[in-house]
Amino acid sequence: MRHALPGLLALISSLPHLACAQAFAPDTPEAGSVEEIAKATTETRFLSPWVAYLPASNGAVSPRSFLHRIPGAPGELVNTTTAYAYCRALAASSPRVRLFTIGRSEEGRDIVLLAIADEAGIRDLDRLKAATAALADPRRTDAAAVEQLVASARPIYYFNAGLHSDESGSTESVLELAYRLAVSEQPMIRRIRENVVVLINPASNPDGRDKQVEWFYRYLKGKTDQATLPRQAPPYWSHYAFVDINRDAHQMVHATTKAVFRMMFDWHPQVIHDLHESIAMLLTWNGTNPINEHVDPLTYAERLAFSFHEVQMLTGFGMPGVWTWNFGDDWAHLYLDAIGTNHNADGRGYETFGNGSAETMRSEQPDSNTSVEWYRPLPAPPVASFLWSARDNVNYNETAMLAALDSTAQQAKTLLRNYYLKGLHSYRKGLDEAPFGFVIPAAQGDPTRVAQLIDRLISLGVEVQRATSALTLKEGTWPAGTYVVRLDQPYRDYAVDLLTPQNFPKDAPEAYDDISWSFPAHYHLAVIATADPQVRAAALAPLTEAPHVAGAAPGAGPVYLLKDSGQEGLLEARWALRGFRVAIAERAFKVSGTEYPAGSWILAPQPGLAAAVRDAATRLGLDCASTAAVPQVARHEAPVARLGVWIPWADTDTAGWTRYALDQRHIPYVYVRDEDIRAGKLRDKYDVLLYPHVDLELAEQIEGLYKSWGPMPFRKTASTPSFGNPAASDDITGGIGYAGLAELQKFIDAGGLLITLGNGSMLPLEGGLVRGVRREAGGVPRSTQGGGAAAAAASQIAVTRTPGAHVRVSFARPEHPIAYGYGPRTWVFRQNFALYSIPRRWLRMAYCTVCLDGPIDRSGIVLEWGDRDGAPFVVSGQAWGEENLIGRAAILDMPVGKGHVITFNFNPLHRDLNRGDQRMLWNAIINWRAILAAP
Repeated sequence: MRHALPGLLALISSLPHLACAQAFAPDTPEAGSVEEIAKATTETRFLSPWVAYLPASNGAVSPRSFLHRIPGAPGELVNTTTAYAYCRALAASSPRVRLFTIGRSEEGRDIVLLAIADEAGIRDLDRLKAATAALADPRRTDAAAVEQLVASARPIYYFNAGLHSDESGSTESVLELAYRLAVSEQPMIRRIRENVVVLINPASNPDGRDKQVEWFYRYLKGKTDQATLPRQAPPYWSHYAFVDINRDAHQMVHATTKAVFRMMFDWHPQVIHDLHESIAMLLTWNGTNPINEHVDPLTYAERLAFSFHEVQMLTGFGMPGVWTWNFGDDWAHLYLDAIGTNHNADGRGYETFGNGSAETMRSEQPDSNTSVEWYRPLPAPPVASFLWSARDNVNYNETAMLAALDSTAQQAKTLLRNYYLKGLHSYRKGLDEAPFGFVIPAAQGDPTRVAQLIDRLISLGVEVQRATSALTLKEGTWPAGTYVVRLDQPYRDYAVDLLTPQNFPKDAPEAYDDISWSFPAHYHLAVIATADPQVRAAALAPLTEAPHVAGAAPGAGPVYLLKDSGQEGLLEARWALRGFRVAIAERAFKVSGTEYPAGSWILAPQPGLAAAVRDAATRLGLDCASTAAVPQVARHEAPVARLGVWIPWADTDTAGWTRYALDQRHIPYVYVRDEDIRAGKLRDKYDVLLYPHVDLELAEQIEGLYKSWGPMPFRKTASTPSFGNPAASDDITGGIGYAGLAELQKFIDAGGLLITLGNGSMLPLEGGLVRGVRREAGGVPRSTQGGGAAAAAASQIAVTRTPGAHVRVSFARPEHPIAYGYGPRTWVFRQNFALYSIPRRWLRMAYCTVCLDGPIDRSGIVLEWGDRDGAPFVVSGQAWGEENLIGRAAILDMPVGKGHVITFNFNPLHRDLNRGDQRMLWNAIINWRAILAAP
């Protein structure tokens, strides 16, 4: 290593605050810690005096003695078993530390929380938690009580580490921070302990942490040339998600998110601070315009104050590259830190520089953040001009966290008072300005989907009530049982944000992520805003738990009918009734005065049918009717498909949401790996092969991870016990290859149904499985630019853009089974996917008069972009260049050989949000045989 002993001595002598032990008074440095930290730090300017030593303690266990190294030691990472053991040892050895378990991961690991304060604070934790809970609700705390609470309460500051597992420095950083806060007697640390309760989640995604640590020791240990590194992360972090585990604030799907919500509702912290790595050297989050109007101005002001304090302090230490503001936007609050922002607290975060490894190396990654700006007074040095170590990352992280905590301690009472005021502002808006509430009719087309919406709102802390008698307001009359969200509640602003459309400014910079998250649009449900203040006088009963819709199947049969009113639960129902024959009507019919639309189910007499139908109806909220005879109507049989879901090793993240959706509905499927595609004989195993949305270009979808990295096993062994979950491989490199592409062609030619979603549709349309369609523009996937802001900037130049917006569509073939349960016009959620041409009989083969493109053939278009009756294209969000999209295919059904290929130009399974779009995919799976039988 370049900075060996002579460099160490030079480093120590160049830092006056390291010259003698008196510089650390009243602390005494733990023997050897000064030298080890200096040696692990690559340059003096990357170190602050606050973290240049570990304070010695006679009682509390230090991380250095427990780990036998300093946190951030080059070439080392701590797994959750050891990290949690240290946390327990620290809590057992210090009266200033308590440990709690706040959840369990999908793979069974604990998710733990450290609470740190002085002895009095630890003793009074229950009282301090009760105080912030009281401040969170202005309806039960008046102004006089507020001042009494503020006088004796403390702000609670939560740090979240290890969410993105390859951003490995935060876990190391917070273990040292916890120890320093517990034992140091520096005046600043004492001020923090006496005025703040600090909460630390050292590994919020423990499944991913352990996989990443094992991956480092298996594939990265000892490799210091960044340009020649193999893949730096395992194919899985959490059980379902990779990067998208940080896109779950509105859904609460993942165990990690649930644990943070549990912490939030239990502790009511004033700050939720998420720790990440990406760019030099430390960015303290504050997004650019546009900002979200449903976030209290005090939150924006507090975040700016925190950030500029951190910039000031670290710049004062001479630490380059500390900045704020110019990163992403402040429009969508869907990330983990937004759990705070959406609940009247401050959602904050850091991006520190990282190598994607614990080894010291010279970064080769381009970074344009090296100019002097008003928000970046001391920029980072040029890329490739410096070495960067894991300890450098710890130095920046921990110094900034200490600055944030000291700022919190110094303005403790103001932050507590502001926390109350933000809840009060939100509550008062619900009293003083329209809308005063939202009405959600219970008897919409899919009552179960309504119940799912209500469940999600309740889980997010939004109060929902139910009418106990008929409800009459200015906007109309609704029966008893109607759901109502009154807006005289502390989280009124969040409720409005979720239940109204978004209107992203047309002239705004490109967004960092989705620009629409409107729940009514996602769920395809009517939610009526009311300007009638009498909603507060209505007879309403509060809901404390999610409603359950109990269906029914009265009568003795022997024939049962299930009316298709758009129920999302039909896919699960088909598998629940997999032992029985189900026919699906292809035309509308009437029985006993009831109209049954196309898509309705007909179950002819079968042994055991009545009991099975009653069970499925009750459990899934479906209403069935019985009749004496099978209706005379055109129909087709709908046998249960043998379903395979292909998950490429190169991108398991977005496909994880597909697995989650199927698992939640108890749908059996086969997890199909790249090597399974290559092995062939697919038609012998599957009727339907589903290829989810992937953030991969065509070559990446075919060729996968670079073969030069292989063989790269992902299998459980003694040294890699976390590998192999949820799928294992002897070599994850190489993709399906062109041989695998040929096997997909054989599958289709032999009568299989291939369904592709979102960017996964690039494979059949551009890889030659389907002919007559060409890519014309747009749709740069995230992986092309490396993710986040860079991908957003790249898509800015596209003429046609729908960056996560709800836009209108029309069924070009309303009789097609995919249309069952929908009207002729609806909307779907669309991201920036490719723009494809309208199909033609053939495409130009050469440059000659008779070789030009063939005639247009719209017969394969099932769903097209735009509303045929001329309704505005955008339902929620924004679109640019929509005139280039309208009339093109949103869903194609193309016959190929004996099979069919169905391509979605959107993703109906986007992060478990767009529940109303899912039926289109379920229809394709349920009606697979009828689709294959069509010409």
